[in-house]
This record gives sequence, C-alpha cells and structure tokens, in this order.
Amino acid sequence: MSALLERERELAELDAAIEQVRRGSGRLVVFEAHAGLGKTELLRAASAAAADAALRVLSARATELERHFPFALVRQLFGLPLKAMPAREREALFDGAGGAARSAVGLPHDDPNAVRTPDAFAVLNGLYWLTAGLAEHQPLLLAIDDAHWADSASLDYLGFLAPRLDELGVLVVVACRPDQPDASSGVARLATDTAARRLTPSALSPGATAALLGAELGAPPAVELVTACHDVSRGNPFFLRELARTLVAREPSSETDEVALVRELAPERVTRTIVLRISRLTPHARAVARAVAVLGDGSDHRLVAALAGLHADAASRGADELRNAAILDDDPSLRFIHPLVRTVLHADLPAGERSAAHARAAALLRSRDAGPEQVAAQLLAAEPQGRRENVETLLDAGRRALASGAPRSAVAYLTRALDEPPPAELRAAVLSLLVNASIRAADHDSFAAIEPLVLAEIARDPDLLSRWAPKVSLWMTLNGRIDSAIALLTEAIDAAARAGDVERAFQLEATLSMAGQLSPDAIRARLARYDGRIAPGSATDRLALTFAALESVFTADATTAVGLVRRALDGGSIFALKPDILAPANVVVVLLLADELDLARHVAAQALEVAHERDATPALIGTCLLSGFVAVARGDLAAAEADFRQGLDLARAARLLAALPVLVGMLVLVLTQRGELQAAAAELDGSGLTGPVPDMLWLAPILYARGLLRLAESRYEEAAADLLELSARRERWGMGGSPGLAAGLGAARALAALGDREQARAVAESELARARRWGAPSAVANAQGTLGLTIGGPAGLALLEEAVAVLDGSPALLVRAHALGELGAALRRSNRRADARAPLREALALARRCGATGLAKQVHDELRASGETVRRYTPIGVESLTPSERRVAELAAGELTNRQIAQSLFLTVKTIESHLAAAYDKLGIQSRRQLADALDPLPDRTQPAV
Repeated sequence: MSALLERERELAELDAAIEQVRRGSGRLVVFEAHAGLGKTELLRAASAAAADAALRVLSARATELERHFPFALVRQLFGLPLKAMPAREREALFDGAGGAARSAVGLPHDDPNAVRTPDAFAVLNGLYWLTAGLAEHQPLLLAIDDAHWADSASLDYLGFLAPRLDELGVLVVVACRPDQPDASSGVARLATDTAARRLTPSALSPGATAALLGAELGAPPAVELVTACHDVSRGNPFFLRELARTLVAREPSSETDEVALVRELAPERVTRTIVLRISRLTPHARAVARAVAVLGDGSDHRLVAALAGLHADAASRGADELRNAAILDDDPSLRFIHPLVRTVLHADLPAGERSAAHARAAALLRSRDAGPEQVAAQLLAAEPQGRRENVETLLDAGRRALASGAPRSAVAYLTRALDEPPPAELRAAVLSLLVNASIRAADHDSFAAIEPLVLAEIARDPDLLSRWAPKVSLWMTLNGRIDSAIALLTEAIDAAARAGDVERAFQLEATLSMAGQLSPDAIRARLARYDGRIAPGSATDRLALTFAALESVFTADATTAVGLVRRALDGGSIFALKPDILAPANVVVVLLLADELDLARHVAAQALEVAHERDATPALIGTCLLSGFVAVARGDLAAAEADFRQGLDLARAARLLAALPVLVGMLVLVLTQRGELQAAAAELDGSGLTGPVPDMLWLAPILYARGLLRLAESRYEEAAADLLELSARRERWGMGGSPGLAAGLGAARALAALGDREQARAVAESELARARRWGAPSAVANAQGTLGLTIGGPAGLALLEEAVAVLDGSPALLVRAHALGELGAALRRSNRRADARAPLREALALARRCGATGLAKQVHDELRASGETVRRYTPIGVESLTPSERRVAELAAGELTNRQIAQSLFLTVKTIESHLAAAYDKLGIQSRRQLADALDPLPDRTQPAV
C-alpha cells in the first residue's frame, strides 16, 4: 500500500480485510475521523490494494448537494458498471428479487408499461441481490467517501448489507466524520454496527509533520517551523498541506518570517487560505471555482461554463489554473481535491448570491432536460421563488423518489415544494404525495408539520375527505391517535353517505374497523345500515361478505361461515382487488376456525402471491402471519415458527412496529407448544409486555400467549389471571361467542390446577357450549378435553374419549395429538394401562410429526409409565430439523433453486447451502431428490376449489 504517514494500523486492517474477502467472507470497515485527517487517502490506498488483489473496485463519494437525491451513492457505485455490461449479463442480475432494484440504480423497469411502486424493503433486498450477483463473478470493494453527507436511501442499503456481508465476497470501506450536525442517523448506525471494524485515524506526530512538510516544501523544514505548523494544524494533514502551500505562495524571506506567518494563521483560519489562494487567480478561474462549488463535483464541463458565464475554452483554462493551484484534482473531472475546499468556497458566497446561483443552476439543468432529481437538488439549496415550474419539478422528483423506494428523499422534495409555495391547483397533489411519503418513511415530524395543512386543504375541498381519510387515519393510528383517526374516518363516512356513495362509505367503514380497533359489537352496529344497499357481485359486496363471515363466527355456525367465505373469495380475486385492506385476511381466520385447513392454506398462498407481485412489505408481513396461522392449525409447528420469525424480521427491518404484537404473541404461543419455554419467555421479555397489557384488541395475542406460557411453566395463578382477564375483555369487546383465542379453556385448566374445580368446570362448560354452537371438530374436542380433565372420573374419561372420536379424520393433527395424549394419560391413571398404550403411541407419533416436542416428551413419559418398553426420548428425522432448516428443505423439495429459496426467505445462498447440508445429515439422505419423501409428515392434499 502507499506510504501514508503513521497509518500502519489502518493499512494492516485493510490488508487483512482484503485477504478475508478473497476467501469469500465480507467485511465492513469504517474510517471515522474529523475533516482533513486522511480518510480519503486511506480509501485510495484501499482501492489500489484491492485492485492489486483482483477485487473489482466500485467507488462513490457523497456530497452535500446530493444528500436528498434518492440512492445517489448507489447510482455512483453501480450505474456505470451496469450500463457497460452486456445486456444479457446485466438482466441476469435483476432476475427475481433483484428486479426491485432497477429504479434505485437508474435503470428503466423491464416492463415500461408496468405500474409498480416497489416497497422500500423490497428495493433494499433487490440491491442486496444485485451486490451478491456481482460478487459471484468477482470479489468487490465498495469504497465510499464522505458518508456523513450520504442520502438516507443509500445508507439504508449499506445498513441492510452490513449484517449479511460475512457470506459475500464484498469489502465495504466507508469514510465519514463523527458528530456531523446534519448527518443522517444512518451514518451513526453504520459506524456502530456490530459487523463494522471502526478505525479512527489520529493526528500526525511532530515527526510525521516534519516528513509531510519536507515533501511539500521540497526541503527539510527547520525545527521551529515544524513546531509552529504542528501547533497551528494540530497534526491535521490537510491543514498542514494548506500551511505549506501558503508558505510557498507568500515566499517569506527568512525562517523567522515563516514561523511568524504560520503563527498568524489560527486553526480556524487555515481553510481561509484556500479563498486567498483563489483570489490571486484569474477571473475565469474564480468563476469556474464558484460554479463547481454550486453545481457539485463531477459536473458537466459545458454546464460549469454556462453557469460561470464563460466560453468553453475560457472555462477550460480556468479549470487548469485551479488544478495548478491545488484546488481541483489533477484528473480531467471537475472535482475539488478535498470536500473541505468545496465547503469553504460555497460558504464564502454571500447568502443571496449563493441562492441565486443555485436557482440559475436549476434553470440551466432544466433547459438541458436533466432529470428532476438533479434540478430538485439545486432547488433545495435555493430560496423559494413562487414559480410553478419549480413545484412541478419537485413534485416529479418526489414521485420518482417514492417509486424508487426512497420515501425520505420524497419527503425532502415535497416539503420544499410546499415552501415554494405551490399554486392552488397543485397544492392537493403535493400534500397527497407528501402524506404517502411521510407514512412510508415513518417520518413523524414531517407528518406532524403538514397535518394542519392537510386538514385545511380538506376543509377547502371536501371531495378530498374520502380520498385522504384512509391514509391520514392510518398515520394517526400508527402514532397512537386512535380517537383522531376515528373522528376523521367517521366524518368521511358521513360525507360519502350524504353524497349517496354507498360503496365508498362501506370501504371507509372497513378502514375504520381496522384503524379504530372497533369491537365486533361496534362493527356490527355500524355495518347494519348498509344492508341491502350494496350492489350484488361488486368488489364492495365481496368485502361485505368478509365481514359477514367474521360476524358468523360470533353468531352462527361453521357451515354458514364457510359458505360466506367462498362467496367472498370469488376465486381469490379479493386479495388483488383489496390489497390495502386487512379485512380480506379475515376469511383465512374464519376458515381455520372452521377446520377448512386445505382451503385456508390455498387462500393464504394466493395472498402471498399477490403480496410478492406488489413488492409490498406490509403485505408480505401479513401473509407471513397468515401462513403461520395455517401452519399452527395444521400442526406444523416448525413451519409456523419459521413463518412468524420471518414476519418479525421483515417488520423490524421495515420498522413497522404495529405488526409486532401479534407476531410476537404467535411466536411465543408456538414456542410454548414446542416445549421451548425459555425461548418463549425470552421473546416475551423482549416485547416489553411482561407487565400490565393495555386493553387493546391488537394486544390480545400477547395476553393469550403469556397466559398459556405461564400455564406451561406451572405458574397457575398468573396464568389464570391473564386468561380470565382476556376472557373478560373479549366479552366487553363482543367477542365472547367466538371459538378463536379460547382463553377460557386455558383458564379452566389453570383454575383446576389451583384446586378451584367448581369455577374451572363452569368456565369449561361455557366454552363447550360455544364450541358446539360453532360446530368445528377441533373447537369441540378442545373444549371436551378441557372439561373432561376438569371434572375427572368416569364422566371426564367419557368426554376425553368423545374428544378423540370427534377428531377422527380431522386435519387438525396437533389438536388430535393433545386429545390422544390426555386420553391415554387418563386411562393410565385409571389403572387401564393396556388401554392407554394405543392412544399414547399415536399421540407420540403425531406430536413428533407436528414438532410439539414438549407434548412428545410428556406422552413419552406416560407411555413408559403405562408399562411400555420405550427408548430414551431423542429427536429424530424431520422433528430434529430447526425451523429454518425445515423451511429451506421444503422449498428445495418444491424444485426451487438455492438462489430462488434465498430470495424468497431474504437469506443468502450460502446460508441456504448450509441449511440444506444440515437437513440432509439429519434426514439421512444424500440428495435433493430424496427431500420430498423425507419431509412427508404432513402431505399436501389436492388443491380445493375456492
């Protein structure tokens, strides 16, 4: 590497990182130091060493001007290399998940007619796969300078990439300043990431100062001069070079004069020598310097000349002067030798002149058909002018930023558009897009600032109320302002009703039911007014049928509910027609409660397909939840755990915190059923809801899972308290008649364990009456089993036998495993040991197939107590697979490639390979072709008609 002064430690770290990348494992190295301490030189050294080691070097440097340009760094890194590739090779990189990254790197979509707005998370995942694809051909160095000025979307990409680097041949080297006041928070997250090797280059010693001065001055400096320069510069290499250039320019007559000149330059004044040096150049050079400071590094030569008011030849001569004066780099590009130079020159322009220069630059760029983002970057630096074309440019830039998955850039553009301000006819368009951007960026401050403007616009134009109310109320809900959301939606519903728009009113009601967390009683009362008023067969009619199906869970039976669901599904089109409303997901829940597990699985798969087509992270999270529900009902606990964990990973990565309670609750429930009580408790602790749980519908899964966990931990008083409280809340919410989240069954078992059999029996009998009204075998059997255990004796045993009989042929395998295990244990306790063995054997087999390790161990012990000769309990076969191994193996058995599996699970190819290797070993097989037979505990059935 180059002979940088006193940077041996940093260079050694770079050498080690490059060698590690050559072996296939990536690294993140962050150089964090104040301006002028040599970060850029270290990046150059890294690039040279990487090129020598046969790494492909991709470089980018952030600038103040482009901090809001969406994926500006990403485009610098990948734009030109991708355009230079043969078309077939380039398109292969965007296959599958990588397609979502096209707009981020500045390439048109593969289908120009497609209306597609990829979610931010989908774009980040696509960029990861683009990076992985490039690294497969040749190890990469991504060298990024001045990351403290980076746009937030590019920083999100780096943050997404960092924890995944260990399985890629990619070295990321980032240089940034610490504590930059206006830097994105993404920089701090990157620098403190656990995957990062953070290095802080220090100031030079007096000895290194002497060496640097000698190289700059062409002769060894006097000791006194070295001391003075070191004191004034504080060992900063950039400042030292500026001092040396000042000495050369002023040519002091003696060493004493040199020292005196240096001592006059206080540290904060050293950079002013740049301005002084430029002032001695020709007017042409000064004009070019100002133009580059306004337009930014790397600007087009003709554009610089136009802004400087010069002919091309004159501008070229001015640029050469600047290179000779060490203001611009020596290469042909118009780039300052250091970002500090641009900062100093830009700040030296008077505020009014600076704003006017940026406004002229915007006009020049627009006249040359530059992209709206380039023009918008200049407008962000200029004072508002009240010009319509500026608003149109900023609006277009905002749309493009959203379309490329960079909502925070869109917020910046659109906020500036409001400041212009927009003419009356464009104000609604700006505000509407800004609301969307603020929601997608989770930008609380932005939304709080514009909410009064939004409400004022609605007051001016009442037609906007029904269009804007869903998204504005969603934002209010996400911020805990449920009362405000309800008030706004209610106003919009009333307005739609007055206008006679029944379908719009009903769709707003659907939003209200979700955003307002309304109880079934409240929903029932509100929807009653639409009876007979919705056009049969319409999309709104199908939406209404989903509510009718859900209502039937409380008031009718499973057969009636399933009939309504089939009408609502209409071949599955409801998910494509209503992707933004959660109500269609209710049909899956209803089907599961009715034991229609095959149809539920088919419908959940349809919902997942629609979510993937739209690249919508919230929808993907929702379908992970639905798939997990289906897996739990089918008794496939390993698959359920994988689904819920994947949903949690997506929700946390996308910062969609509203989705966490139900995902955490379901994960805790599954871990409890798998017998992993410590892991379940750890997940519950991490949710922060081990204390009082607020009385909210969305938090019901937490209270339910916590109660069942405490029951499994033999903490009976706490379990009874949680589950009885949930039962009471469900009654208050109007959900008491539903077989879902039957908290009373768990409460009855806890009460029985505490010796309160009278109350336990009363609770269990109440739950059994509800289950029989509903009629689904799993609900009836669960309630029968609980009542049987509660009352005991011959009557209890008869109920346990009925529970097993009811489940004969049921697809609810885990429920059957529990029923068989409880029957066998009761028979054994009644000294009917021989009779106990058959149900216990079947229960053990089913529990193992379902991955219910805790139940399997209990049944194993009961079987041994019955006199059966059994081996020591050990996991075998499919049961021994981790959830991740199981999920990967299932997808591989479905003939997906490793790359396709990795993309669908948001993992790396190497992770997939390691999971498959482990699965082969545990299953005792040798190849992919054997997976389907080895994984057949829960075989697929013929797809049902919808």
